[in-house]
Formats: sequence, structure tokens, C-alpha cells
Amino acid sequence: MSAIENVSTGSPASNGDLHRLRDAVGQAVGSVFFGTLLKTMRSSDLTGKYGHGGRGEEVFAAQLDSLFASEIGKRERGGLTDALYKYLEAQQVRLNSVYEKVRGA
Repeated sequence: MSAIENVSTGSPASNGDLHRLRDAVGQAVGSVFFGTLLKTMRSSDLTGKYGHGGRGEEVFAAQLDSLFASEIGKRERGGLTDALYKYLEAQQVRLNSVYEKVRGA
């Protein structure tokens, strides 16, 4: 259950929900930013005689890039990932405080 689903079902987000939020933000930033970067790098003309994986690399390059982008996004700290996470976390905290006020009233 996501942090947003917790708010709609009436329970405040836990630390686990915020951890899952961080992972989701990392994956999104990874696929959008780093995925595009890796795709652009693969399409460049900088391939050499050595260090090229042949036809197998060409066939599975998109899957490998997707995996790399996802992992980079999860592990990247600072920059866009942290800025987006902090914004969404602040929204979640505000929603939790509203939830608590409504529940307490």
C-alpha cells in the first residue's frame, strides 16, 4: 500500500511508507533521467573495435539500460531525486496532520 493509499484509507503514513516513496521516486527519476541518458549514450558513434558485446549486447541493451537506470535512480542521493522526495514527503506530512486534526475532532 502506498503512502497516498494510506491517506485515502484513513491511516497515517509510516516510516515504511516513506521508504517506499523514496524507492518509487528513485525508480522514476532513474527511468526518466538516467534511462534517457543511457539510451543517448548507446546511440552515439563512440563504439570502438574493443569492448563491444556484439549482437547479444545490441539485442538486450534496452533491458540492461532499464535495469541500470532503475538501480542508479534508487542509489542516487542528492540532486533531483532528493528534491522530488522532499517535496512529496512534505506533502505527505501535511496530509497526515490534516488527517490527525480531522480524526481528533
